[in-house]
Amino acid sequence: MIYGNTQELIELLKKNGVWAKKDLGQNFLVNPEILEKIIGAADLKKSDSVVEIGPGPGILTIELAKRAATVRTIELDAAIIPLLQENIRPYTNVELETGNALRAKLPEQPYKLVANIPYYITSPLISHFLNVQKNDGMRPSIIVLLVQKEVAEKICAKDGEHTVLSLQVQVFGKPSIVSAVGKSSFYPQPKVDSAILKIEVYPVPLIADIPLFLSLIKKLFAQRRKTLLNTLQNQMKFTRAAAEELLKTCAIEPNRRPQSLTMNEWEKMVQEIEKTATS
Repeated sequence: MIYGNTQELIELLKKNGVWAKKDLGQNFLVNPEILEKIIGAADLKKSDSVVEIGPGPGILTIELAKRAATVRTIELDAAIIPLLQENIRPYTNVELETGNALRAKLPEQPYKLVANIPYYITSPLISHFLNVQKNDGMRPSIIVLLVQKEVAEKICAKDGEHTVLSLQVQVFGKPSIVSAVGKSSFYPQPKVDSAILKIEVYPVPLIADIPLFLSLIKKLFAQRRKTLLNTLQNQMKFTRAAAEELLKTCAIEPNRRPQSLTMNEWEKMVQEIEKTATS
């Protein structure tokens, strides 16, 4: 392990003339126990390919390289690249890519996404790797990320408490919180608590027409305090009669609100809207 605590990390960074950048959301992991929990959650096998985002000095990268067949690690911060290159030099199965992970080309072969990511890119990063367009590569089979605890809890929302974010994730996979992570597990310490989020990605999404589904939830959650009957008229430009007919066909009470719907009910609505559009 290239460092085992905060002081050793500080000395390593100082020696190489680099520091964590606030504008890049860099909070380097310094807790070996959390590192092992991340690795364990990914259920790595010697045949696995892994994509990692924001490796920093490479403490997670090295542990991934020890357990997987290949590791493709993507780093945006040019200043930390020389240190990262030096630390991963012994591991010939690591491919270092420089650039923005939100624009990274997705693999065309099975892989797992494992990373301690900058918190401000959590939602767009998950979307980039899950909402994959045809011929743009593959979704990962498993996603394991260190994220803000509050965001992890929102992603794992139960029926009745859904948000756009939870639905955007749960249509593609089953999320769970592996472990809470305290502020002292990082340097510099973030202002918020963290969590290890695991998403077991389904072979195919729960709803076939993803563009329609995503458009629908964004429009209906725009007025989440209003009833579905009202929101369908205001946001979807349905007539009252058409909105009532849609909800009746889907066996959904018109006075319900979007956060109360189950994934099965969203699927019914998408299917019925598709039928209406093509009839």
